[in-house]
Amino acid sequence: MVDRIGSRRARSPLTTACAALIAAGLLAGCQGPLFGGLGQTAALPPPPPKRAEPEERGIWIVGSGAVEPRLRTVAAGYEGTRDTRPRVAAEGTVAGLRALCAGTGVESPDMALSDRRIRTDEARRCKARGIPLSEYELGPNQYVYVKDAHLAAIPGVREFVQSWGVTGKPVAAPTSGT
Repeated sequence: MVDRIGSRRARSPLTTACAALIAAGLLAGCQGPLFGGLGQTAALPPPPPKRAEPEERGIWIVGSGAVEPRLRTVAAGYEGTRDTRPRVAAEGTVAGLRALCAGTGVESPDMALSDRRIRTDEARRCKARGIPLSEYELGPNQYVYVKDAHLAAIPGVREFVQSWGVTGKPVAAPTSGT
């Protein structure tokens, strides 16, 4: 069969099907709007934040900003290293005690500053999670609650607490009161 210019040659159904499959395969990888693709429909989650290593995190203190100046005064003699410097996040007493009782380890605070004694529900929350605390009274309405486990496990915590010259007492969940 000879083709002439301007005449159409009939294609077999098999040739047409193969051409369609090849074109579909080439376009299947195209996800842009020009090719009618759906594009990416779900965003990837952001990468997790880099967590500080225990020696980089310092001593993590949360709680009342009103107690921070007193803590700095009583701890003036503490000469920690770059890795054991206190970091204070003044978030308020309630938020500080809640964070303190959320867990143990390097991903949780070591101590909380409070402008009042710990409440019954707060002490019970810590006790229920197996987190024993010690209370240090720095002055009237100025308390620091320290996780007993962090005194030994987190570098610098014990030395920092000892620099205050104040004796702590264990916190027991009160049986009455608020």
